[in-house]
Amino acid sequence: MGASFSQSSYVSDASTLVDQHYDYIIVGGGTAGCVLASRLSEDPSLSVLLVEAGGSHEKETLSKIPLAAAQLLKSQRDWCYMTEPQSALNGRKINYARGKMLGGSASINALVYQHCSPSDFDEWESKGLVGWGYSSLAPYLRKSEKFTPNPLYPVDIKHRGTAGVWHTTYGYTHDICDKWMEAAQAVGITRIPDFNTPQGSLGVTKFVTFVDQGGQRSSPATAFLTKDVLKRKNLTVLVNSLTTRILFSDDGSRAIGIEVAAGETSPRYQISASREIILAAGAVNSPQLLMLSGIGHKEELGKLNIPVVKHLPHVGKNLLDHPMVPVIFRAKDGYTLDYMQNPIKAIPVMLRWFLTGTGPATSNGGEAVVFVRSDDKTLFNSKVDDEDGSGLIDNTSGPDAPDLEIGIAPASFRPLPRPKNGMTLIPILVRPVSTGYLSLVSSSPFDKPSINPEFLVNPADMSMMKRGVRLALRTARGLALKPMLDLKPDSNDTKDIYYPGDADPETISNADLEEWIRNNCETVNHCAGTARMGTSEEDSVVDHNLKVWGINNLRVVDASVFPTMVSGHPTAPVVAIAERMSDLITKDTK
Repeated sequence: MGASFSQSSYVSDASTLVDQHYDYIIVGGGTAGCVLASRLSEDPSLSVLLVEAGGSHEKETLSKIPLAAAQLLKSQRDWCYMTEPQSALNGRKINYARGKMLGGSASINALVYQHCSPSDFDEWESKGLVGWGYSSLAPYLRKSEKFTPNPLYPVDIKHRGTAGVWHTTYGYTHDICDKWMEAAQAVGITRIPDFNTPQGSLGVTKFVTFVDQGGQRSSPATAFLTKDVLKRKNLTVLVNSLTTRILFSDDGSRAIGIEVAAGETSPRYQISASREIILAAGAVNSPQLLMLSGIGHKEELGKLNIPVVKHLPHVGKNLLDHPMVPVIFRAKDGYTLDYMQNPIKAIPVMLRWFLTGTGPATSNGGEAVVFVRSDDKTLFNSKVDDEDGSGLIDNTSGPDAPDLEIGIAPASFRPLPRPKNGMTLIPILVRPVSTGYLSLVSSSPFDKPSINPEFLVNPADMSMMKRGVRLALRTARGLALKPMLDLKPDSNDTKDIYYPGDADPETISNADLEEWIRNNCETVNHCAGTARMGTSEEDSVVDHNLKVWGINNLRVVDASVFPTMVSGHPTAPVVAIAERMSDLITKDTK
């Protein structure tokens, strides 16, 4: 085995580790990395090093408060990436958030806990990826979960995990979100009690969130890197250290260590591992590190004078993501959380959270959701819908899986002049046809990569998004919401913050809607697929055991291995993937 350590598990000076030797080095302390570090270090005979470019989560109060998560965007806890100009979005660059702290993006996101559609995983297995079907992953989806029931939202507990370490529950719900769920039912969308069952997610329901009983975020960092775990002598967590490259044996056939640095001008230190290097740095940083280390397309690496270790042309390709377009609706005073913009009015809410761990501050900001299929003729049957129907492509994983999501936030996603109020509905493409790519701009690990998701490049995605916006407009005009909203009968004022929320869904033109979408489309920040698993190095980066093709002792375990996109929020699937791989890796050591 590798070395045992008596010092504190948190280390910020890599120079103290250069003479140490580990069994496993995990690069990236995000969603998957926290799980892997915790599970692998359960075996005291194995030494584990977890390396995180950002800092600890423990003193980040904004991360702990569910409603405050958005305040961490564009902060030092965010990598603050930007996409390349998007050709289908009128050349706009899009903010691309990625968490830079222990817990990764799950420490700054909207806390949604969703298994996604069973057919999403069966689709992976149908591509020859043995062991990745729903029947194989379902036990791992439940293994980590510690679900606390809410009597207001009864579910069949047999589909939920109750003995895990990751806290989930049905939390705070604003009245306007409850009324919107009624309005969604009125247009023909079925209410379902729980979207984390073998029946899948089609319908309207309340979001499950990873919030603990104290009203705090239960991220993979808080769940898997507890104080007891961090006391383990065989686990070391190196923070504020960027992994600059992977080290290989002389013949390039085996990964033997990593190089790290605290900053661009800081010394670089090399740390070795005897068993495996596991990349868990996410769908941007994992492929970036592979390419910086000489694993990627040989011609692209050659242009940057990076010595080629392994020609794998699909590194950085197959970038999958969920584009969204927030629609703001005119709300009456007192019916949303926009009053929280006023520091004085926010004080009672924050005091309640600090004292009791309850109230609006425990909201995840997006409290309820609709999942539908864009080809559902019971929902899309008007003339304006039919105009878009010919352009649709069924990219779902199966007949019971969605391609459209609409979430609701009881506040405006964009700044409103006070004292105006807004409700936001967010159409999201959960199975878009368009795929993108990322690439290096230089051989420096401190230069951000070029990210091009190619949002809405395929015309089918625009057709789908227009249907999503129209459905959002229709639900907002339901009788259940009439007392809370103050919508105009119709509006064509494209400069107004409430456009197209004030537009009639049956008369707004496809041309106007399309132009608005191009000017307002953003991302949910669910990037995946850039080191996808497959059956050969001709079409993928890792095999079904997530081992990098042609390189011994090197794996990738994070959302970058998704071969196709999950039709929902990916945090729980990533945790399940890490749980399963922890089991497989541990069995290999026996």
